[in-house]
Amino acid sequence: MKKILVVDDDVDILALVQMMLTMHNFNVDAISRWEKIPESLENFEPDLILLDISLVGADGRVICKQLKQSNDTSHIPVILFSANAEMGSNYLEYQAEDFIAKPFEMSHLIGTIRHHVN
Repeated sequence: MKKILVVDDDVDILALVQMMLTMHNFNVDAISRWEKIPESLENFEPDLILLDISLVGADGRVICKQLKQSNDTSHIPVILFSANAEMGSNYLEYQAEDFIAKPFEMSHLIGTIRHHVN
């Protein structure tokens, strides 16, 4: 079972995404605080990270770039997502594998995740 780390400070979206991914046979660690990413990486060892761009106190794009520049985490695919589609237009500059605009169709999210973990 593939492990997905979901980081979003909107707890409603976080709960919905966690429920849907679990229903599609993913093991999910859903966190609402970006500060907990290192702990989750160490303990959960995700196969993919779904990372919101607009986090309280942080920019998900910058976090993504830091993850990609670390030898320990550079291999983990990162999908950025945001309600502001413009913010994701340059996701490749931050070395993310993909970008999904909110609101999204759950089938699109599942398909995108499967594409990057298989």
